[in-house]
Amino acid sequence: MSTELAVASVAPVLEPPLPREVLNRLYSTMLHARQFGQRFRSTHYGEAILAGTLQNTTDNDTIVSATSSPVLEILRGADPATILARKAKRNADELAPPESKIIVPDADSFLSFASGIAFAHRRAQSDSIVLVFAPGKLTRSRAFQQSIDFAGAHRLPLVVLADFTDARSSSRNHDGASLSHWPSPTIAVDGRDVIAVYRVTKEATSAARRGHGPTLIDCVNFLAPGPRGRDTRDPLKTFRAYLERHNTWDSELAALTMEAGRPRPAAR
Repeated sequence: MSTELAVASVAPVLEPPLPREVLNRLYSTMLHARQFGQRFRSTHYGEAILAGTLQNTTDNDTIVSATSSPVLEILRGADPATILARKAKRNADELAPPESKIIVPDADSFLSFASGIAFAHRRAQSDSIVLVFAPGKLTRSRAFQQSIDFAGAHRLPLVVLADFTDARSSSRNHDGASLSHWPSPTIAVDGRDVIAVYRVTKEATSAARRGHGPTLIDCVNFLAPGPRGRDTRDPLKTFRAYLERHNTWDSELAALTMEAGRPRPAAR
């Protein structure tokens, strides 16, 4: 085989579409989410959803979670020891630690609560926004619809992420005709693709800060589920393969992965 042919047969190294530091933060956040999720036996909200969204938040933003999520609290700055103590007391409904700046209201009224905070941000002419994490099934109620209507009518700085990654569909159509009936943009994104989530939430949070109103993001499965009706992709492994293809996998990320892979006692 000639040298020219051998060189031509080697796949080219692809240039990453995002800065290396952003890609590193996304992977690191996903890795920590995986690590703490296993430790606390918590599966609330997908790792790609958490990592892709939190990279677009500031310390002054308000995070509202429809359900208690230890992993989300830790990623936002809560002390893992505090979460462990709460779990040991079997008090999962205790308020999130104040340092995490996460609010966990009643599940039946979480979006109306979040809309009230967003309304206060707008009245204060603040550039802070409210991000809401919720399991997809909690976004199908009439109360949720009414709150979305209110947020859209007042162009509130609100971004809602509905996690449908464990469901077959979001129950909402995402064609143009259906979207026109919503008072705010509704975007479907692959909830297991961290870069896709990052890009969509970056656009949504930027629009909210500019006064363009709320966005509802449905994090769904774009690939056909496995034989048992579940999406079997591992978002962390998929993202690592992406980094390797784009020549951004380095010794720092490898060391983080090795450290995270060391066995640790699970929380009880």
